[in-house]
Amino acid sequence: MKISSFTHKGMVRPNNEDSCLVVPPWSSLSLQTGVCLFAVADGMGGQNAGEVASGLAVKTARNLLKTSFVDEFSVSAVEEMFAQINQEIWGYAQKHPEASGMGTTFTMLILKGSAAIIGHIGDSRLYRMRNKVLEQITHDHSLVAEQVRMGKLTPEQARVHPTRHILSRVLGVRQFVEPDVFEIELQKGDTFLLCSDGVSGMIEDNQIAERLRSIDPARTARAIINAANAAGGKDNSTAVIVKIEELPVEIPGKYSLKRLQSILAHWGDAGTF
Repeated sequence: MKISSFTHKGMVRPNNEDSCLVVPPWSSLSLQTGVCLFAVADGMGGQNAGEVASGLAVKTARNLLKTSFVDEFSVSAVEEMFAQINQEIWGYAQKHPEASGMGTTFTMLILKGSAAIIGHIGDSRLYRMRNKVLEQITHDHSLVAEQVRMGKLTPEQARVHPTRHILSRVLGVRQFVEPDVFEIELQKGDTFLLCSDGVSGMIEDNQIAERLRSIDPARTARAIINAANAAGGKDNSTAVIVKIEELPVEIPGKYSLKRLQSILAHWGDAGTF
């Protein structure tokens, strides 16, 4: 498995309200749980509350991983994770009036063996490159995306629509949430990109695909963020790349040479635990 991750505040915003989580197979947490986890969160809300919301989402997901997947790898376990993450953000906002209305998108990829479970809410995205073909495998939870699915707007119109940033589903804004959660089978060579809308809103899918095809996965996340910033960088941008090189996904031994090599190869990656 090759992994890269990078996050940037962009060229306009004063701070970064995105957060990401990378729990690779060689991490101590993967050794405990037997799974790998990757996530991107894009926070929203005034007084830096968006940064708090996205940070709470990834922190809570990491803590829950220790208990949620030791005995079970299932869609229902991921649904319960989303419910608990939502309660954590909702509860914080109730105790801190200045954070009222804060929320975050959350897109999560969990791997075990030859399967993956995807959990998603909001308009961050999960793409899969398979056999050099790029596919968005999550649906944006936004008003314009719903209009596109109903045939009332074209994708091109949606990209520039004045209400394109209004979300229909996020974590933390309501007491109960309805995420999209589903399981897929992995194939050797699959490359996944998790990204905030600071990426997908600035560069086209064909530009993303070009970089996923032509750049070493270890450098692709930074290259994609650089392209988003070069296009204007109007929002915070975050990208996490995961390329599956062998199946089933192997969790190396705690003191194995393979684990040491992987740690050294990915030393310093943003969001890595």
